[in-house]
Amino acid sequence: MSDTTAAPTRTPQTYLAACLALVLTVLAVIGARDLQVEADVISALEGDSAGYLAYERFQDRFGLGVADEALLVRADDLADPEAFEALENLILDLQFTDGVAEVVSLFSILAEGVTTPLILADPDAALEDRFASYFAAGDAAGALVASDRSAALLHVIAASGVEPGTLAEMLPPLIDASQPLDVRAVGQQAVERQISTSLIRDQAVVTPLAVLICILVGWLIVRSFRAILICAVPSICGVLWFTGLLGWFGRSLDPWLATLPTLVMVLAFADTLHLFYASRERGMGLERAIREVLPAAFMTSLTSALALGSFAFVGTDALLGLAIWGPVAVGCGFASVCLIFPVLARLLANDALPDLRGFSSFLVPARAGLRHPMRAVIIGGVVVLALLPTLNRSEPSFSLSEHVRDTSPLGADLAFMEAESLGSASLFVEVADTDGTPGLSEADADRLSRVAEIALSGNATSTDGAPQVPERFRAGDDLSVALPVLLPLGTAPDRFGAELDALSAALDEAGLADVTTLAGQSLLSHEVVPETVASMRMSFYIALGAILLVVAVSQRSIVLAVLATGVSALPMMAIEAALVVTGQGMTMTVAFALTVAFGIAVDDTIHFLNRWRLSKGDRDARLADALTHAGPPMVASTLIMSLGFIATVFSATASLPVFGAFVIFSLWMALIVDLGFLPSLIRMVKR
Repeated sequence: MSDTTAAPTRTPQTYLAACLALVLTVLAVIGARDLQVEADVISALEGDSAGYLAYERFQDRFGLGVADEALLVRADDLADPEAFEALENLILDLQFTDGVAEVVSLFSILAEGVTTPLILADPDAALEDRFASYFAAGDAAGALVASDRSAALLHVIAASGVEPGTLAEMLPPLIDASQPLDVRAVGQQAVERQISTSLIRDQAVVTPLAVLICILVGWLIVRSFRAILICAVPSICGVLWFTGLLGWFGRSLDPWLATLPTLVMVLAFADTLHLFYASRERGMGLERAIREVLPAAFMTSLTSALALGSFAFVGTDALLGLAIWGPVAVGCGFASVCLIFPVLARLLANDALPDLRGFSSFLVPARAGLRHPMRAVIIGGVVVLALLPTLNRSEPSFSLSEHVRDTSPLGADLAFMEAESLGSASLFVEVADTDGTPGLSEADADRLSRVAEIALSGNATSTDGAPQVPERFRAGDDLSVALPVLLPLGTAPDRFGAELDALSAALDEAGLADVTTLAGQSLLSHEVVPETVASMRMSFYIALGAILLVVAVSQRSIVLAVLATGVSALPMMAIEAALVVTGQGMTMTVAFALTVAFGIAVDDTIHFLNRWRLSKGDRDARLADALTHAGPPMVASTLIMSLGFIATVFSATASLPVFGAFVIFSLWMALIVDLGFLPSLIRMVKR
């Protein structure tokens, strides 16, 4: 039993606040029903960078890729007459489908000097022999058919003006009629559809699961149904308020915004736990706890909002949206804590609720470090020196398939395509007209044939001077042609870079560099992602500076602010060191996680400094008091937040578990440095 102050008084204002919270929650539920999902991963790179503007100009001229589909066709052996006939019929059906301009397939590789497909050039030959001749045509053939003849790739090029997803709606009947073939969509549109489906599933599974985990863990900590309601309901309402706002404002949920509901939930739960711990302390009571702890909760929300807001400096439209809606999400969580926690505490709290004294055993190492501060400082200094050489050393990395789980059917298909070097038409060589006159002349035909041979996209052969280039690959002004370069959709950056360098060198050696331009979605990612990751790193340093300033103002000490931000940055340095040591690339997901995790990691630091500021006595007494009162809720909130983020493991989106794993690592690293190093550092610099 607790001997704290009496149960809080229930006033008319309490019931009025309860009614207001109920109305807001009902409105949020109504708005959340209209929440839409958008998974255009290329939009994450949209902005004013030179790479994106070049891609936009290419799309204005050709419109290639945005609505196209890619189909992976499998069979025991495509040289089997029944399978080959089914493949022919499927391609013919696709070519006569409304909205389809062209189908790039093994039939697009032409026999030399004629317009007949190479695979059909000798109809009397056995299919095995015809496939052998086909593979002898060069790398372009291997980019469309697996070497063991078990699979072929079809690129269904949409007509101009066709909206994304239109072709996908027409495919199911054609696929069903293609027996005995196994046909699956594997292009960018398929990836984005799977991400959309995964995001919808995550909101129905991952976020509720995270809430459930936090409730169960919280109940194990406080051992009271009333207490867990007081702590959990504000976080649940914060998530509802945020998703409701998205619905009311018509803002779609993208892969970046999808991380925010779980983030809001765990931040709000941690704040309510700190408030609840304080309210149950002897002599504290609810009103004093609110006065003393709620300002610290505001500071933790502000630091998280600043971390998210720093993405406004990255320069892509998608991350600008995150910079706007991220602080809104954090604000919803804090607003729910401010409004709902006092109401529930006044309505449900009584003297029978537990007096929380758990987790004190976790403070033993911290107290030992406080008794030997120099030892702790030396250890911390050695850690920093070890981590410094890896700072900003991890290489940027990006793949469209990073959002797709390897264990999913689509993930397995993408891995198979890369292993077999089956190429997706996501890179193009734009070839300029020879004479500046619309139309294709003999000189144009010669240039296109030379580029086509180098680009491994098949021969643009000519008959009687007329080059055989489908209309869809010609620019709107008919002054240039885009030839597809077939590379696997999920090609790793190093492999793609090598292919790109080889292609550029070959074009330059042939004297074609000045009349050709590379373009497409894969090139956009290759060029813009490193710039975006560098900008996201810069946003981390901007967040670091902003949070340092905020802590300095709140603590009225620049020394404490430097210590707090420096200690909170150590987990982020450890993450980058792990990337460098393991050879993993710095993806946009990881760069995003670094900044967000820093905003969360600094929360424990702020709560400790808040207790230090409020404590009385000399330096050592204040440090001991801050550890005693702030330590247990810091441990409890870290446990709850990390277990809440474990729910991301069950996400169908591959990037979300990565985000969750880095945040969890950061949380525990932050707890260790906050309890193990920060008190010792304060003791060393404060007299």
